[in-house]
Amino acid sequence: MWASQLEILAWINEVCTKYGIRYIMCYGSMIGAVRHKGYVPWDDDLDIGMLRADYEKFCGVVLSELPPCFKTRSLLPGAIPPKEMSFNVCNGGMLDTSPEFLEQFHGCPYTTGVDVFVFDRVSDDPQESEYQDRLIRLLDRMLMLQWDVDKNTISEELRQQYMEIRRTIERELAYCFSDAEPMTMQILRLLDLACGICEDCGSKHVENREQVIYYGEKGFREEHFTDRIFVPFEGVMDVPIPRDYDGILSNIFGDYKIPRKHTSQHEYPIYKYQRSELYKAYNAREWKIPDEFLEYDENGKLVVDPADCRA
Repeated sequence: MWASQLEILAWINEVCTKYGIRYIMCYGSMIGAVRHKGYVPWDDDLDIGMLRADYEKFCGVVLSELPPCFKTRSLLPGAIPPKEMSFNVCNGGMLDTSPEFLEQFHGCPYTTGVDVFVFDRVSDDPQESEYQDRLIRLLDRMLMLQWDVDKNTISEELRQQYMEIRRTIERELAYCFSDAEPMTMQILRLLDLACGICEDCGSKHVENREQVIYYGEKGFREEHFTDRIFVPFEGVMDVPIPRDYDGILSNIFGDYKIPRKHTSQHEYPIYKYQRSELYKAYNAREWKIPDEFLEYDENGKLVVDPADCRA
């Protein structure tokens, strides 16, 4: 999984170098780069961050540069539709056990990728900042309710809340939701616009605006993305981090030099669901599962018994 992600990161780095696009390793990937010269041993994903201007530039070239084996999970044309507010460069949208795929991605049959977090300017005007936060919260709440609408599991009470938010958004933004595109995609486009509405305010304070709603501000500044140094990562490439990495990591993690296992924002491991689906597919065909797809703990016991994975 790590090697697959590094293939994708190496390609992103190549494109960013070619077009003068700046990025930094972000969150847990930054602490891994500093403390472990690679992944945090119990981490299983890669996060990078870009300022809005660099992100827009990246979006403008990514489709023309994308290799046949890569895809994006994004709002771009032809991309895998995202469910959440995220941009991801990945190696496909499904399990793949073909010899070609396994050779390209180091024997890993799982789809994986690199998440790109967009950092937008935070207005120094309290009223502007408050309005933006309110707008993002409304759209984010509507997005979560939309998931229940799509599954037809929403209660009548929440449906009324959903319709009230929808009317508020349409009225305040002079926007008319359409049947021509899935609602989730429309909400995500509005969320992206809402996160970037203060881009011209001149502030040097930047944050991933949606992350701030849930996890608070992390003290990112524009210079953290422009004043960078490069450090080795897993012995295969050098990656950019802020020169003031100590200030950033101390603000986010406290004493980051002492390893502690933190709860991930996603289920661990990140491929857990895919592993179950892989085993189910083999079981349904009554095929023997190749040894390289089985995982064992330090005592030699199967982490997941394929016999427990039935369709």
